[in-house]
Amino acid sequence: MFKISFFNTVYYLLIKYIVFLFILAFIGNRFKGAVIDHAGTTLELVKLTMGYILYVLIYIILLVLFFCIPLYYILQINKGFYCLLLLVVYYVSEFLIYWYFFSPSDKLPSVYNTIIGIVFLGLFFYKRIRIKLAH
Repeated sequence: MFKISFFNTVYYLLIKYIVFLFILAFIGNRFKGAVIDHAGTTLELVKLTMGYILYVLIYIILLVLFFCIPLYYILQINKGFYCLLLLVVYYVSEFLIYWYFFSPSDKLPSVYNTIIGIVFLGLFFYKRIRIKLAH
């Protein structure tokens, strides 16, 4: 669908993490516990929601900055077997890094992150990856 470029890799990661953290906000009532339960008025609800979004955006920026360059170079590999092998290593590494630094008490968010990442990788770069695997 998309050509493999640095911009598209960053775009993929941004969309992936936005969807992941949006889903994560409503699984286990994280958003409700962090925002809705603490808001007494509509103004407080808006203020806490904006704070929550800013908090999440900081994590998204950190994750995108950390993972964009390795993923871009992995997607640049033309030999299908090596590209697929390094994608597996990439997602295992991302799983472990997210689990260790962002969710050490619960592996389930890391599983969600990995599944969403693989699905969105297929949506963004399916044709390019299929061409690589054909060679």
